Amino acid sequence: MKILGIIAEYDPFHNGHHYHMTESIRRIQPDLTFVALSPCLKQRGNLSLLSPSDRALCALNAGADAVFALPVCWTVRDAEHYALGAVSLLSSLGVTHLAFGAETPDLNLLTRAAEMLEHPVPPFTAALKEALAEGSGYPAALSKALSASLPEASGLLDRPNNTLAVCYLRAAIRLGRPLEPVIIPRAGSYHAAEIDARFPSASALREALLRGNYGAALSAVPAFSADLLRRRFLERRIPDEEVFSALVLSRLRSMDDADYRSLPDLSEGMENALKKAATSACSCRELIASLSGKRYPSARISRLCACAALGITGEKLDTLSLPDHALLLGLRRRPEMTAGWKTLSIPVISSFPEWKKAAHPADLAAWRLWAQCCHLPDTLPFTEKTISL
Repeated sequence: MKILGIIAEYDPFHNGHHYHMTESIRRIQPDLTFVALSPCLKQRGNLSLLSPSDRALCALNAGADAVFALPVCWTVRDAEHYALGAVSLLSSLGVTHLAFGAETPDLNLLTRAAEMLEHPVPPFTAALKEALAEGSGYPAALSKALSASLPEASGLLDRPNNTLAVCYLRAAIRLGRPLEPVIIPRAGSYHAAEIDARFPSASALREALLRGNYGAALSAVPAFSADLLRRRFLERRIPDEEVFSALVLSRLRSMDDADYRSLPDLSEGMENALKKAATSACSCRELIASLSGKRYPSARISRLCACAALGITGEKLDTLSLPDHALLLGLRRRPEMTAGWKTLSIPVISSFPEWKKAAHPADLAAWRLWAQCCHLPDTLPFTEKTISL
């Protein structure tokens, strides 16, 4: 059986996502299409605009057969670990093909870069150490080292989708999983402030929606996504950024030195800078802006804040096993598909009470944080139902 896998956030699901999924399905003609979806917190450490269930519904409407939640301890990570968790989850579910976007749709070049990063040669290691010693942050140092060791890949890792593409390929190499990669060229600008109706930036859409500029934003999403967004904004079932900031800053200001030192992905002095910024910042945006720069990328600071809010420590991540269960968010009614899940190496969980027994405490904490920021009850995850079409 040919099973296509897609790793996504879909926050919100827009025309670019729709193109990516339909083009992937057109090329592969799979028997089934599975999506690994970021849950309530995303890879950059911020809350999702819509709940995992709502985004799963959009994926199903676009052609997916099943949508699974990626555990949050793999979501709020750097690109390498985010990709490792997602690729492991999908391959454990029987996925044979993995589709992803890239600004440089050259599979040979991306694969060579992945092999270089996964099995570094001495010149690469030396160039990486030199770049770090010069004060570059790790992502920038990695890009410099790759450019020095593999000149044809110069600047490859300076583009966000290229970086994720290389990380997906690295994960497949590390796990020894024979996934066939399918590259869909990335069109449009990832960080564009203006909204391109065909290939919009998800961050630009979110900002427009939160400003009340609904016309421009809704013109860039499929009709089913637009209808859902309208309903959720009318219901005010959208996270309140001020509540999120208050909760995160309250947590940061209550932490002692040991708590700060226990945070994951710290570099020298980073915990002290974060502690100092938390005492004066009035919002998460202000805190992140005050620390972001050459050495500390904004996404890294945002992920640290998310980890603090969820109680995720470096020690917990260092001992974290690969995803050992799959929370089913939504599916199409296909008996032959669900019957095949009985033979998988990991269990597929379709009820939130059952999931509570298997999930990491941070997963439940993430749902509760999202609910609190939406002014919803703490019991929210247990009132959610698996979406079925």
